[in-house]
Amino acid sequence: MISQQDWDIAQYEAALAHLEKLQEQIHALRNAMPAIVTPLISRGTSKQQAFASLSTAAVSSATGVEALKDDWTSEAAQKLFAKSDESLKKDPDLSKAAYVQQAGWGSGD
Repeated sequence: MISQQDWDIAQYEAALAHLEKLQEQIHALRNAMPAIVTPLISRGTSKQQAFASLSTAAVSSATGVEALKDDWTSEAAQKLFAKSDESLKKDPDLSKAAYVQQAGWGSGD
């Protein structure tokens, strides 16, 4: 098992970037159901337009779910989750996390 001392700043930043990516994917999926349902309940659109919109929304949503699943179950994510569990067992005080920047880890800054 990897100990907390084995990670350097770059690894922590990469882990935060990966978590940010997962969060963005989850946030994007919030629109999946409305995007799928809207063509079904919209008035004034033809059946062909509704079907095209429904198909596009369904494919986009399925692609988003698959990407999230792949990233969530990736080796990098699993190592990150294991590291988080190990860290939490060592120090269950999460108050320090309140001072961690919430966004921008994946921007390459």
